[in-house]
Amino acid sequence: MRTAELSLDSLDLRYGRLRVADRRRQARLLASIEEHGQQDPICVVAEGDGRYVVIDGHKRVRALRRLRRDVARAVVVDMDPAQALAAAYRAGSAGGYDAIEEGWLVYELHRVGKWALGKTAAAIGRSKSWASRRLALVEELPDWLAREVACGQLGAHAAANYLVPLTRGNAEDGRLLAENISGLGLSERQLGVLCASYRAAGAATRRRIVSDPARFLKVLEARAAGPQDPALSEAENRVFKQLELVGNVALGLTRGLPQVLGYDAGEAARAKLWSSWERAAKRWTLLEEVAAGLSAAEGGRREVERDQSGATDGGVDPARAGSQQPQDSRGPGAGAQRGPRNHRERSGAGEGAAQLAAPAGAVC
Repeated sequence: MRTAELSLDSLDLRYGRLRVADRRRQARLLASIEEHGQQDPICVVAEGDGRYVVIDGHKRVRALRRLRRDVARAVVVDMDPAQALAAAYRAGSAGGYDAIEEGWLVYELHRVGKWALGKTAAAIGRSKSWASRRLALVEELPDWLAREVACGQLGAHAAANYLVPLTRGNAEDGRLLAENISGLGLSERQLGVLCASYRAAGAATRRRIVSDPARFLKVLEARAAGPQDPALSEAENRVFKQLELVGNVALGLTRGLPQVLGYDAGEAARAKLWSSWERAAKRWTLLEEVAAGLSAAEGGRREVERDQSGATDGGVDPARAGSQQPQDSRGPGAGAQRGPRNHRERSGAGEGAAQLAAPAGAVC
């Protein structure tokens, strides 16, 4: 084994097809090399006639070429390419491989290199049954799906867990779904939802899923959100539901806290739950402050509107003013004025409750 600086023109990237393209990772690597230079050498095998086969470091070579560099730092290992591939995987590169990439490696060594499956498994430090499963995974992978995975359009894990099982039952639907989700940027969870919905659906719904997966997901999300108030915007409906949820959670805690923070509660549970309560109380205080500010602003707006209305009418009708006075004292503006005092009272009550409860834990 020796180190050398090799011309980029002398490097053969044939084994780059065994790895999945990752545009984000490639972009980060490109930026790193541009700023700091090549940090880690690539691994190559000499092939003769001044040519070298890259075993590990294909992304680094591509980045160097994009930056118009002339040479790459390399470690030249003295073994044949197949042995070098297995050694690179076994030496620690395995952590960066996904299931399909491992299957491609097994295929390269077993089918292309003509190694026995047992020898292949031993060379990469795996069992024969593991190698057999990885081989079956890539051999049943349709060519179109393999291309989508290789170029980074579909995640290898998502393809292996969702699209491969789907294509076993209906290859055409699997291909159509893959085509229609390409470029949508769906998460693996969303793809899992689509495939699970497909398996549970009838023929008509399946056609809708594969023909317009984005629309189907929107419909599911709308159903999950529940009925919307037509008088409110989407954001307003969302906040309304969140407020309802917070209220329901608070109501549930009024029953749940006494059950878990009684005299027989353990010290570990007490410490964790009281710590969590303190964090929740701080966040609730922030919410109260925001609501008080908004309420004060609302009260000010209503006063301005009343003043403007009185100026327009040439004065304020005493009867009208009298009828509004009690309402004003209970309105949002007045609530905001009372808010800080009420908040202090509530805070004091909460601190007192905490002081009362804490000694109980100490006694236990």
